[in-house]
Amino acid sequence: MVEEYSIAMDIGTSGIRAQALKVEDNSTISTTVTLRHPIPGANVMDHLHFAVNVGREPAHQLLMEAVNKVVDQLGVDKSKITRFAVCGNPIQLSLFQDIEIRDLAFWGTNAVERLNIVPPKRNAQIIKPGDIGLDINPDADIYIPPAIKHEIGADALAMLYKSEIIGKEGIFLISDFGTNAEIALVIDGEIFSCSAAAGPAMEGQAIEEGMLASPGAISDLNPENGGWRNSVLNMDLKVDDCNIIDVKDGSIIEENHPETKAKGITGTGVIAAYSLGTEEGIISIPKINTPNQKINLQDDVFLSEHDLTEIGKALGAFRAAHITLCVEAGITLDEIDAVYMAGASGFYVDPYKSLLVGQIPACSWDIYQIGNTSLAMALDIIKNPDLLQELQEIADGMRGNHITLATSEIFEKIYGLELAMCEQNMPFWKYAEWVESYGYGEIPETEEAPEIHKLFESDIPNLGVNGLSIIEEVGTKIESDIEGCINCMTCVNECPEGALSINDGHATIRSDYCNGIACQRCQLACPTKVYDLEKMLYVKGDDAVTF
Repeated sequence: MVEEYSIAMDIGTSGIRAQALKVEDNSTISTTVTLRHPIPGANVMDHLHFAVNVGREPAHQLLMEAVNKVVDQLGVDKSKITRFAVCGNPIQLSLFQDIEIRDLAFWGTNAVERLNIVPPKRNAQIIKPGDIGLDINPDADIYIPPAIKHEIGADALAMLYKSEIIGKEGIFLISDFGTNAEIALVIDGEIFSCSAAAGPAMEGQAIEEGMLASPGAISDLNPENGGWRNSVLNMDLKVDDCNIIDVKDGSIIEENHPETKAKGITGTGVIAAYSLGTEEGIISIPKINTPNQKINLQDDVFLSEHDLTEIGKALGAFRAAHITLCVEAGITLDEIDAVYMAGASGFYVDPYKSLLVGQIPACSWDIYQIGNTSLAMALDIIKNPDLLQELQEIADGMRGNHITLATSEIFEKIYGLELAMCEQNMPFWKYAEWVESYGYGEIPETEEAPEIHKLFESDIPNLGVNGLSIIEEVGTKIESDIEGCINCMTCVNECPEGALSINDGHATIRSDYCNGIACQRCQLACPTKVYDLEKMLYVKGDDAVTF
């Protein structure tokens, strides 16, 4: 019997996660993750902006180059891959399939009708590798799960399906925490959903020492022996309790697990620092009360005041989204029966700290951490391809109400209060007074002893016999000669992600590090105004383009 393989893939806003399995017995062979997304931008709206303004074709090409790198890294014979399932939000799956994406860029129908845009159905479907430039067995089947509505994607379906709350009686709040968080309030089967563009800080990006949830990431912090115990992800994506650090000066109080080194901090670790620092008076938002104005962690990893402002904005987006959904659904926060936390950020974070800082409602008393549901549903599909039709039937039968936060007056009012807290140090009691004055109900008391259910040891429970591999460079190097460049390096020094280099008027951008058109700090800083970022970002060929 010829050995056959299957691939399950989650395309997230901040990176790609994939696993290879044997078809014969569904045993896991290997796992590969990327630390970034190949398309320039810090969030899903940046990726959409790139696809609309630079071009859908170059966006698709950048993504497929990364997908093919991930498949190569999984280490199986590509000619024997017969099944490939992929999950993600509507923007990522549209880019993967190279289908119309402009309908996702506009609110309402006027612009769509004016531009004669025909939105694709985004139903469950099976396509072939040649349709999209996937370098595997050309006869393989590629399974695309359905969206519930065009705004509510396969990733939202995944968290609802894997949590098993569809059809249950009760009121449940479920979130897939990430750069673009999918949030759903389910009331006796009726869904009120939204997408909260919380920002890359939730995944450890836009943080100076930040990184995705991967080996070497500080994922949690806890007070112990006069300092903070640093929890660091090891090579199996499990948590090692490492050094106790005096965060005021970075000195080691107690050393533990010396073989596990910290390379950076992920979003869950930042949330932990935000919670502990506020509780202990080390943080007085937006200030850090240490001699160097930093929270000093293991192996010289640190958090700055700017980092905490970024995470404060992200947390504010969650709390504002929760209140908005409840107001739209006609309930109050304290009526929620259980809270489900999906994704790497929702898995590795300490739920009690999430509760304290507003990532989940303060009154949450029954909390479930369910891991990477997007990848898990892709795994279910390759193990049982008939599930694809079942998922379509589930999506067709859902009663969905999608709230577009960007146009929600409720969200606008609440998020304005959130910004006042994290940027101007408005006290929380004043925040609560304003919320009540708007007619949105009272902010509930904090639950002191929530019941927490952690279903797995890591967000990807089984890494396979060959374990985990990481792709650090997933993007393309985009190159161009800049006519008139004076080599002053102003643009290079201004780039917040270190994505740009200039050598004798020849510019190179790493697409996976670039924050894209939404940033443009390089272009804006150019004293001679000869640097054109949008022109730079047109991509052709496998590795680079020169103009």
